[in-house]
Amino acid sequence: MQPGPILVDFACLCDEHTDNALELIHKAIGEGPPDDIWTPHPNPFVRRLVELFTDRGLQRIDGLEGELRRWLAGENHVAALERTVRPAGVMARWSAAELGITRLYLQSLPPSRFVLDDWLLLVDYLVQRYLPEDDLRTEAEWLATRSALMGRVQASLGDVTDERADRIVAALPSVDEVGRMFGMTPAQRAVIDFGRARCCEHVTALSDGVRHRMRKLVVDHQEAVFLGDKAASAESIQSKLLDEFGTMNRDWRRIAVTEATENVNQGFVASCTPGHKLRRVEKYRGACPWCRSIDGKVVTVVPADAAPKNGDTEIWVGKTNVGRSASPRKREAGQLIEREPHERWWIAAGAQHPHCRGSWVNEVEGVSEDPQFEAWLAAQDRRGGE
Repeated sequence: MQPGPILVDFACLCDEHTDNALELIHKAIGEGPPDDIWTPHPNPFVRRLVELFTDRGLQRIDGLEGELRRWLAGENHVAALERTVRPAGVMARWSAAELGITRLYLQSLPPSRFVLDDWLLLVDYLVQRYLPEDDLRTEAEWLATRSALMGRVQASLGDVTDERADRIVAALPSVDEVGRMFGMTPAQRAVIDFGRARCCEHVTALSDGVRHRMRKLVVDHQEAVFLGDKAASAESIQSKLLDEFGTMNRDWRRIAVTEATENVNQGFVASCTPGHKLRRVEKYRGACPWCRSIDGKVVTVVPADAAPKNGDTEIWVGKTNVGRSASPRKREAGQLIEREPHERWWIAAGAQHPHCRGSWVNEVEGVSEDPQFEAWLAAQDRRGGE
């Protein structure tokens, strides 16, 4: 039996809070069911990139979780060690020596003797060891540049098998080499530069978020212990800390899916000359109502600086839904009214929203105008055949 409608009463909210609630509800619809985030990406040009980026990130998170479990169980305590002065916890990148000193200090204490500052230091130590900002930025730059370049590959090839896509991913030159060998338009370069910056911000924000959430859990728990809360046991803090790892895994996967989709599609559009007709493809499990509504839509590529532009029928590099609303209605003076077209989502060039997996295809085959790059791709096919 189909569930009936659920009525939500916003009468007690102000206009601003009502709009925030509507926006969150519509964005949640766009996220799809939680398990869908682990479904392989439907676009073969970035499928392997998404899985490689995901696997490397989850290995870091698994390492952090495994070591945290050992600390909580007291397995890292070395009774023979003399307790030293607690190292200062600063969040600049720690050197190997600083990591070593901190580990020795923590090893000198059994978990039962940890005080608040010791728990906070342990959180900082684990984040510094497994989620250091420099390493995460390197991972983010790898995903952003490779996915943007694969957008250029898709514009040239149209369709590939997984095996062929994997071969191309492995053979792709660096961004600078691509520029020297085949040339790169300002739009193609911009897609890579902005993709790098955006992806780096997301992964460093994830690391910062992990640290702040875990530290807050520790502070809240220790405060509850101080106030005599009998429910604040050693087991409860362990459970709360370990619950964070499911969230971390999903957040990392969401970055992989969203950024790969954004960059491959922006790179695809940047590799098409003005006048090309592109068709949007939104055929995958979990596609939201908005994405399903634009499946099959045909748009025309225009320069980003063209004026005027028609957002309903034209696409350009950098066209996004940032600052636009997923909700078709807003509240003004206590009344729900329809949003103006310029306030609502339109067909973006990259991902339509976080966790979107849509893609572009050429409406007319054989329209690529990148002969040198196509010759290089053909050479990779010959090498693969050999």
